Order: sequence, then structure tokens, then C-alpha cells
Amino acid sequence: MTQLDVNSELAKVINDSPVTIFIWKPEEGWPVEFVSENVSQFGYSSEDFLSGKLKYEDIIHPDDIEHVRREVTEYSETDVDNFTQEYRILTASGETRCIDDRTIIRRDEDGNIQYYEGIILDISQRKFSETIIDCRNQVLEALASGETLNEILTRLVRSTKRIIPEAIGFVMLLDKEKKRLVHAISPHLPDFYKKAIEGLPIGEGIGSCSTAAYTGKRVVVEDIMEHPYWKDLKEIAAQAGLRASCCEPIISSNNEVFGTFGIYFHEPHKPTKEEIDILKANANLAAIAINNKRVLDTAIESEQKLKIILNNVNDQIYISELDGKAIAVNQAVVDTLGYSKDEMLRAYPSDIVPSKDVHRISKLMKEIETDGRAMYETEAIHKDGRKIPLEVSARFIIYDGKKTILSVAREISERKRAERKRRLQEERLEALVKLNSMAGASLNEITDFAREEAVRLTESSLGYLAFMNADETALIMHSWSKSAMKECGIKDRHFVYPIKTTGLWGEAVRQRRPIITNEYSLPSPMKKGYPKDHVKLTRHMNIPIIDGDHIVAVAGVGNKEEDYDESDLRQLTLLMQGMWNLIQRKQIEDALKQYSDELKTANEELRSINRMKTEFIAERLEDIYGLEHSECSILDDEMIRSIDEQQAKAINSVLLNSARLKRLVNSLLYMSQEQAGKIEYTFSWTQVDKLISEALMNLILVIDEKGITLEVDVPDGLPAIRSDKDKLTETLIILIDNAIKFTPEGGRIHIHVSEESDNLHLRITDTGPGIQKDLVPHIFQKFYQVEDSMSRMYQGLESGLYICKDIILAHKGDIWIESQKGKGTTFHIKLPTCIVEDDSHNLPKREMIK
Repeated sequence: MTQLDVNSELAKVINDSPVTIFIWKPEEGWPVEFVSENVSQFGYSSEDFLSGKLKYEDIIHPDDIEHVRREVTEYSETDVDNFTQEYRILTASGETRCIDDRTIIRRDEDGNIQYYEGIILDISQRKFSETIIDCRNQVLEALASGETLNEILTRLVRSTKRIIPEAIGFVMLLDKEKKRLVHAISPHLPDFYKKAIEGLPIGEGIGSCSTAAYTGKRVVVEDIMEHPYWKDLKEIAAQAGLRASCCEPIISSNNEVFGTFGIYFHEPHKPTKEEIDILKANANLAAIAINNKRVLDTAIESEQKLKIILNNVNDQIYISELDGKAIAVNQAVVDTLGYSKDEMLRAYPSDIVPSKDVHRISKLMKEIETDGRAMYETEAIHKDGRKIPLEVSARFIIYDGKKTILSVAREISERKRAERKRRLQEERLEALVKLNSMAGASLNEITDFAREEAVRLTESSLGYLAFMNADETALIMHSWSKSAMKECGIKDRHFVYPIKTTGLWGEAVRQRRPIITNEYSLPSPMKKGYPKDHVKLTRHMNIPIIDGDHIVAVAGVGNKEEDYDESDLRQLTLLMQGMWNLIQRKQIEDALKQYSDELKTANEELRSINRMKTEFIAERLEDIYGLEHSECSILDDEMIRSIDEQQAKAINSVLLNSARLKRLVNSLLYMSQEQAGKIEYTFSWTQVDKLISEALMNLILVIDEKGITLEVDVPDGLPAIRSDKDKLTETLIILIDNAIKFTPEGGRIHIHVSEESDNLHLRITDTGPGIQKDLVPHIFQKFYQVEDSMSRMYQGLESGLYICKDIILAHKGDIWIESQKGKGTTFHIKLPTCIVEDDSHNLPKREMIK
């Protein structure tokens, strides 16, 4: 795969997504063959890798390279086709980022690795959040296990150093009178400095911490040596090697200031958003710790102390016996799971944990007793049956004189939804890439893949695909998803659904737009009900697949557990539009192959007849030279004539197939230029009779060969038209050639031009068999079906009529057709002769060319 293999729509989807796609070779350093443009989020450009300037190994963090190599080697030597790992990379500016890398191993038929395809996602923020969550859990555990306030605050200071290695964390508390800062807590500050700031009065302008405690607002000092707040303290700060500070007030839930939580830096520094977030989080945790410790200090009974702690945090807290039976829970458990406290205290893990997790939880309980602690994820069953995902931090404690397990559980529904959404987005991109590479698959394989992926990637339970008939009056069911076929109990299924009588699922055609119904049970005038034993619908979404201005198919999905949204709609649209583009491509390839095969067969037949004729004449000449003159008057004229007739037929077949192939190739070239926006027009004032004469010069031999009577009626003195001569001549050639093709030998073609108001009206009439009525409205479409079959959808391209329409519309004209079976066909063209002046062209409103 190269940068050019990804179509523009898919490239846009990839580059708008948070994931970056790499494809690298299994060679030293992993040279990059492809990288999506959104690698710019790490400061690089695609060219950095594609030029060979950088290899993939070059951006992996030096400390992680060996681990990544080992993982890739181990998985490459097995029969797995994908694996996931987390490691660090370096941005162009040298910043470290954590990434999640899902690597797909692409092998050839012999099992040799062709390349690796990596889908990487920046998870630095998630890792950062997990670290903060871990710190929070440790503080809550410390609170519940009875650590002193000094131990808890020291734990917070150490965690700050762990998250921001270059920072020095510290806490200062206010005295009882709320006038001075006392008790500086930091294992990283020199003792002389802590002694110097102990007892510092609070007030605006007295250092960073005193000001923060006094104002109740964060104070940031980027350079201590230059800031006025530090004029009396900068000497002692310099001795301690401190050059920048950031202090956050520790404030309780009732706005009482307890003290400050701060960080120092050894160099002038402006704190980042992440550093501010860490500071705020730790200040909040310190406030919880101080507040709860105050409560504990005033509590008399241990049970009352525990109750206050448990009920003042949002996380669920359980204290359970070693067999899992709960002996204490906080109010958050009751609020989250819907059970009463008494019900929870009678419950065992098997009562509130899904059966699949019961054995694992029991095993974890034993591990906690042995190892002291554990972190794990599970689900709790709400009283109404819902499953609530939880992240649990559990540890072994002595409670009330006996061995117990303390578990702090946090609901992670939002995180799980985000992870599911990320995985789904990756899978959606993979599906689009795979669909784009299915050029060699059959039509059924393509439609089945697109339909089933639509069901899976919109998280639906069923799906279907139907194609439109030629005049858009009926939907012809192509296929249902496997899941829908299993659920449906209808024995006599219909396959043709008239749009007029079809219910809700036909609205996508009638309104020519996607239709989402997230509450199918609600009354709706669009619904017509469904037969007995039909799959019961709860939600439904379908879209029209449109080519130009023509609906070619309808795709739908149903029964997603959650509401359908714009993301689902976009995925279904991209999949189905990609499917249709691929079907078109295959139809064109099949058409080209068919014509190429027919041309090859005709050429072989012609060569065979030529060879036969040459050999026959050579044999007769040998006979002539070996006989008397009187005996050689018998050259087999009849045999020669027969060979000549076969030769003429073969030549005609070659010419016919060459012409058809040329028309199709020309149409394909036009369509390609049109899609690329490269069709350009050069207008000039032209006499219409000259355009007609030039078109007829290209076709006169074909007209003569069929013995067609040609009548051209172009009055003198007609006004000029503003046209692109070459393109308008090509339009006339296509239209007249179509008339010739369908006019029988000895028939008649009449070309007539008349002036009507400010237009020239040109008619091309033939005496052919005419066109069936239901195809007339669709004859100018790029692709149209004959007899509702997918097998000849390229006929619009073959005829080139859609090109004619494009060209006429570009001339501000109009084109249409009148036809009746058995009575011939007339193509009408109207072209304006009156052009309004504009600033870009100094043209007269009307000009006569004599």
C-alpha cells in the first residue's frame, strides 16, 4: 500500500480521527511504507517517513525499543495476525507520549510477512488520568485504614513528585487562628528552608503560599527572583535552589481554607495545564483528608468514624469478610446499586456480581489475603438488572479486631463507553480499508461484507440491503443479515416492495434522505406495520444510496441497544457508498473485459480467415503451375467469395467491438476527469451548421454502409451560439451515432434545427425500434439497469448519453428524449443564443455569423 492507495473520502476519515495509521516493512529499523497525515499530531509530516529520513524505530522511546522489538518478534513467529501493546514514543519536539499500538501482521499465501500495519492512539491523557485516580484511591485507602494526616499528606506530596519528576511538592497548613502558615510537609525540601517559612503570616504579596492562603486563589510565580511577592524571601529561595512556584489553596466543601498545596521548580517555569490539574486534584484530596481527619478526631465511636468517612466520598466503599460477605458499606453503594443497606449486608459476591466473574472474585479474595492488595475490574448488578462496570481497589485490613477486605469501587461507565467507542472507531476504519481492497471479490462477497459490517459496526442486531428498480417505483430485496434471517419466522417472504405502499423503511426513498427511528413503538403515520412472525423492531435506521440524482439502493440496520446517532449514520453511509463505488468499478471492469474478450475473439477469427485465404490461394497457384493452361481456368470463385464474406463479417465484428470499447473507455476517461474536477470548457461563438457538418463527417461512412437516408434541415441566418466547439461536436457525434446504431438498414435519420425565442432547438430523429417507456426517464444516467438486473449497469457509460447531458448543461442548455416503441426516437437539444454580459466575458447579447 502507498499513500495513493487510500481514496480521498477514506483519507479524510482517517485524518480526522484520533488514531494514526503506520505501515512498515519487516526490515531493519522498520522503514515506513505508509503513514496517515494526522501523524502531524506528533510534530512529524508524512514525508519525514516516506522519504526514508525517519524509520518507525526512530520515534520509539529508547528505553522501550528492546521491549517493542521483542514483542514484535515473538508475535511474528506465531500464527497470530494481530496484537496490542503499550509503549512510549518521542514527538518531533522531544516530548514523550504514551501510545496504544494495535499491530496487524499481513502475510502472503506462504505465511511470509509482507508488512506490519499499526493503528496507534495517543493514551498519554489516559495514563495521566489513571495516575491521578491511583493517587486518589491510595488516599481513600489510607483514610479508611487509619493512617495519620501527616502520612496521608506526605503520600500526596510524594505522588506529585512521581507524576512531575522535575517538581518539588509541599503542603503548608494554617494554624487554628487562620493567620499563619505552619507545619510545612515535604520530604524533598531542605530543612533550613522549611524552618525559615514555618510561621509565615498570610497576606497578599508575602510569597506564593501566604498569598494563596489569604486570597483563596491560585498563585503562579514563573520566576521567583523577578517577582515582587518574593522580594523578602528570594534570598532563602536561592539558597534552596528554587526559581518558580505554583500554589493552590486547600479549600473544604464549605469554602474553609485549610492551607496550601504547592510545587517548586529549580528553573524559571510556567506550569502546564496538566501540572495545574495535578495540583488542583491533590489540593482537593488534601481537603478531603483534612476534613475527614477532623471528623475522625472528633468522633468517639469507631463505627461512627467509619460511617462518616464512608458516606463523605462518592466512591463505593465495601468492608467484607474473607468469604466476600459485606459487613459495612457506604451510602454511595446504596445510591449506585439501588439496594437498601440491609440488603447489601445480607449479600454475597454471587448476589451482585455476574456469574462469569464469581469464581474470579473468589480467587482474588484469597490473593488479597496473601498479597495484601489487588486492583481489578468487574461489574455489579443493579437491583433493576443493569450491569454497572466498576474499577475496584482492594486491600487487606484489620477491622474491628478481625481480618477483612476493604474495597474502593468507582463506576467506570463513561470510561468503558469511551474505550468501546475508540475500539469501534478503529474497527470502522479497518472495515473501510478492507472494503477498499476487495476489488477481486465477487459482487455477493462485497455486498455481504458491507451488510454484515454495517450491522456489526453500528452495534445493531439486524440489517438488510435492497436495490431500486429502473424507475424508482419499487425496492427489490437483495439480502438480509444472518441475524435477521435467524430471527424472522415468515415463511413466504416478499422480495419486491412498491414504494407507494411500503411503510417506514420506504421513507428513505420518498424523502431521499436517511431516516432514523429511535423509538419504533411510538405511533407514526409513516409506519404500515409488519407481518406476523416478522422480527420485532425497537430502533431502525436506513439510508438511500444515491448515484448522481438517482437512488440505486437502500441499506438499513435495526435494534441497536442504544439510540442511533450521527456516528452510526456516517458509518453506514461510508460503508454503503464504498460498496456502491466498488460495484461500479467491478461492473466497469467486467464490461471492459467482456468487450476486450469479444474483440480478441473477433481478431482471432479474422486472422484464421486470412490464414485460410492465403493457404487456399497458395494451393491453387501450385495447381495452376502444374497443369496445362486449359485445365487452370477453374479457380474456385465460389470458395474465394465465401472466404471473403467470412472475412468481411469478421472485420465488421472487430470494428463493432472496437467502437464499443472506444466509447466505453472514452466515457470512463470523462467520468474520471469529471470526478477529479478537471473538465474545462473553452467557449467561442459558433455556427451550429458547422458543428453538425463536422459531426457528420466523422460518421458518414457508417451512414453509407447501412444505406440510411440522412435529412439535414438547417435554415440560413440562424443566430450563433456560444459553445465549446470540440465538446459540443462530440455530443452531436454521440447522439447521431446512437441514432445510426438503432436505425435499421435503409432507415431514415432527420436532423432539424429551428429558432425558438432566444434558443436554437435541434432535433435528431431516427426510425429505429424506440425505447421502452420506463427507461426513458433514466436514459441519461451514468449507470442504469436493464430489466432490473445488476449485470448491465454500465450501459449508461457505454452509450455516453450521460456525457451529452453534462455538456449540454454546461452550455446552459437542455436535453431530453421522446420515444415510443416501434415508432423511433427523437433527441431534443435547446441551446441559448442570448447571453447576458458579465465582467469576465465581453460578449454581445446576440451575434449573427454570416
